[in-house]
Amino acid sequence: MSKCKLNIADNKKRTKKYETYKSNRWFGKSKCLFNAFYLRMKKYYPKVRIDLSDMMHYKVHYGYEMHRVFNLPHTEFCINQPLKKVIEFLFFKKIYERKQAPNSLRAFEKKYFWPLLYFKGFYQSERFFADIKDEVRESFTFDKNKANSRNLNMLEILDKDENAVSLHIRRGDYLQPKHWATTGSVCQLPYYQNAIAEMSRRVASPSYYIFSDDIAWVKENLPLQNAVYIDWNTDEDSWQDMMLMSHCKHHIICNSTFSWWGAWLNPNMDKTVIVPSRWFQHSEAPDIYPTGWIKVPVS
Repeated sequence: MSKCKLNIADNKKRTKKYETYKSNRWFGKSKCLFNAFYLRMKKYYPKVRIDLSDMMHYKVHYGYEMHRVFNLPHTEFCINQPLKKVIEFLFFKKIYERKQAPNSLRAFEKKYFWPLLYFKGFYQSERFFADIKDEVRESFTFDKNKANSRNLNMLEILDKDENAVSLHIRRGDYLQPKHWATTGSVCQLPYYQNAIAEMSRRVASPSYYIFSDDIAWVKENLPLQNAVYIDWNTDEDSWQDMMLMSHCKHHIICNSTFSWWGAWLNPNMDKTVIVPSRWFQHSEAPDIYPTGWIKVPVS
């Protein structure tokens, strides 16, 4: 996982506050979570800023892409990382998500006496922005003018397909030793078999749209009767996979925030979202799924 920071000013009508919200995760994968949290924090701290200093040299997943993909305001800033750490240590009161009571947002809404605040966490839960869902979906609207013609044609197909199911299978980096033990080993073949069986019980004649970085593995291990393999969105076009996912009617996601957002951005109230019973192999993430998403066993 990764982290980001939120700089906040003006605690409602009180003394001006300068706060920082820290997150270490970026587009698709998690960047949306922090920008969604930022939108909510604006209600309490109108001059909130996002500190991207920790990712000045971050090149994984094409770095920070939120402005290229969505029409979001430019609220980020970067400063020299060593200097930032000194300033943070000397002047800021830090509020850590991991130290707060479960299911409580009080620490992120209360008024603080100290004017310099720095929020740190992953905020990997809908509860951090559940009260502004419509605003988040509006802000996270994909710019179709930036989509290529093949994806625009696929959007038309998806919008007409009442049984369209997105199926996201992430392998690639998840097979690397540094990710395998905690996350990569969770969603393996048994999970996808269980998820497909559950979807078949809930959706008549589902048509699957497969999103994966290992299409060959999918074809070899998951023989699906009615499947379309989306294999053309690579590199800087990868965000268009999430756009296509969000236009499917139902979803099977893996333990990846990329497909989490693909499913969440689908506004269909009657959607079926199948998710793995656990997100991490050796730790719990009880708040990661919105209410109504259906857990199936991973083994």
